[in-house]
Amino acid sequence: MIYRASFVALIGCSSLFANDIGMNGAVNSNYGNSYDFYDFSENLLDLNFFYNDLQGWVQYEYSNPPDIGFMKNDIRKFRLEYTADDFFMKLGDIYEFWGRGLVLNQFDDQVTNFDNGTRGLYMEYNKGPLTISHINGNSNLWLMGADTRIPELNNIHNMSANRVHYDLNALSLGLTKLRSNEDHSKTNGPSVDINHDITGSYASWAGGSADLFVEYVDKSSTQKVSAFGGLPNDTLKRGHGYYQNVNVYFGNWGLSTEYKRYAFDKAHGDLTPDDYGNQIEYQQMPTLGKEHNSTLLGRVSHNYSFNDERGVQLELNGSVMDLSVSLQYAHLSRNEEWQSLSLSEWDHTPIDGFLPSSDPSALPYWENYKEISGYAFNDKMYFKIGHGVNNEIIKALRYFTGQQSDLSGVDTSFIEVYDSLEWDGTWYYDTTLVPVYDSLYTDPYDVESKFWQEAQSFTIPVELNYIFDSGYSVGLGFQYQERKKFNRMKGNATNYDPGSSRWTMHDPEDPTQTFSTTTTQFSNSDGSVETQYNRLIYFSISKASRWSFTITHDATNSYETGQLKDPYYNPLEAIIYGDIKYFTGDRNNTDPPSWVQNRWVSAEFAYNITSSQRLSIMYGSIQGGLFCSNGVCRVIPPFNDGLKISYSASF
Repeated sequence: MIYRASFVALIGCSSLFANDIGMNGAVNSNYGNSYDFYDFSENLLDLNFFYNDLQGWVQYEYSNPPDIGFMKNDIRKFRLEYTADDFFMKLGDIYEFWGRGLVLNQFDDQVTNFDNGTRGLYMEYNKGPLTISHINGNSNLWLMGADTRIPELNNIHNMSANRVHYDLNALSLGLTKLRSNEDHSKTNGPSVDINHDITGSYASWAGGSADLFVEYVDKSSTQKVSAFGGLPNDTLKRGHGYYQNVNVYFGNWGLSTEYKRYAFDKAHGDLTPDDYGNQIEYQQMPTLGKEHNSTLLGRVSHNYSFNDERGVQLELNGSVMDLSVSLQYAHLSRNEEWQSLSLSEWDHTPIDGFLPSSDPSALPYWENYKEISGYAFNDKMYFKIGHGVNNEIIKALRYFTGQQSDLSGVDTSFIEVYDSLEWDGTWYYDTTLVPVYDSLYTDPYDVESKFWQEAQSFTIPVELNYIFDSGYSVGLGFQYQERKKFNRMKGNATNYDPGSSRWTMHDPEDPTQTFSTTTTQFSNSDGSVETQYNRLIYFSISKASRWSFTITHDATNSYETGQLKDPYYNPLEAIIYGDIKYFTGDRNNTDPPSWVQNRWVSAEFAYNITSSQRLSIMYGSIQGGLFCSNGVCRVIPPFNDGLKISYSASF
């Protein structure tokens, strides 16, 4: 009700001062409908007004339901901003970015449904080289759970943050402080009250041929034990984060180097919402991985850990013979190497030095990407070709190296036990035979039992675009990918027996016998598949600044979790493969050819109605898959045989 009243007051003020106020706005509408009930209708209306030193923004949403999130029919966001000399103030929904985000990086990404903004007050004072900033407000953060469309976890923050920034010629220095009282949502059990205290500092320097940025933060979390006091609050966790970026420029080339070490929490696997007191949603830090606009490369993105990960990234950009060249390499890992003492008990050892580890127990990740792009035929044709390689240890299920001994027998011999007794000045002696019953063990021998899951892939994206003198252009894109995902077991022990607290040997008679097996995680209707082949091709034709038409074909030969069933066979797929039976009525639409299950075909037409209005219509099927932005990832479900309509306008 308060937001509606604010909206009405805003409209009223705009009518009162109609001669002096400036306004603009935008509308975005998206509609989708498919046979498998993936339906959505989301509409956003943005209004901006300007009056002297005052400006404001209101965003109204009607979604029933949205592509991702909850149904809504209300004001979603609003903000008022006021500027006076050296003073600047915001009231409403605040989004700030300090340093490189180790303390505060706020954004609203509706594709991944990640919104860590603060609704409250922001004040800033600028005087020469000095800037002082303050934020105070609340955040109601919804995070995804098992469902791919409806958020399940709700973390509520009451936060305040301060920053002091000072510029001294080419040098900039900053001090940051953030405190938040969080009502943390768990997947199991009631929520918990956590206090987070984050203190940071950063510095940057820019020179003629190089620049440098470093940032360090220290974080502690405390749990509120009792609402009535009387008990000391528990310090849950202490951690820190460090990031640096050094860029060097020489001629028409530039070398960028990055290093990170985030150590806010640790675990041998992935942390869950039930592991609280670690990195919080305001901390969105550099990932040191490349974000691609290639669909297939995006699907093999690394699941970055802001809580426990170190890494290095190098990127070289320049030109040779009018060709743009880009070379990138990254190596990441956790900060510890882990050893499984049993099926559920793990022990860790910090990695020596500063660089990431290659040991599988530290979950290492490697990627490198090469790209060449340029123009040909009097700059009428643009081309780009890349090559990306990704290798990742996804999880370690068992990882042990040590020794154990076998029980060789039991010593059942007897020993003589002497006893004596004094009675009436006389000593009496007796001898008794007592059995030993002592376990006998063999000499210790080496034991190795390792079991992890690994993924490997290489991807080649190609893009061509030719512009004709008439203003028409045609584009062709092709992406090819080979991917492997497998479980790897090696060593001389196959498993751990909790009953006897021992490792089960591959060959009980000869502990020196070792084994190594690889089991693929891909399959199709014919059985297991060693290598997954993915291909994506699109063809587009467009008229400059007016319209474009694109048809996309996405195909694979196998799946990770069983074959996806698409019982319908749409006209686009029939046209692409020349299936005349579909159009003559001889094809059963609900029992299509087997090859249909491995392909997704869609067509999209986009039309610029005016310079400020755009309409796009898409029909067909989209495979979906992993999508990542700013280190936040979402699995987009398939969209089968459906229609999507988008309309946007500004005024």
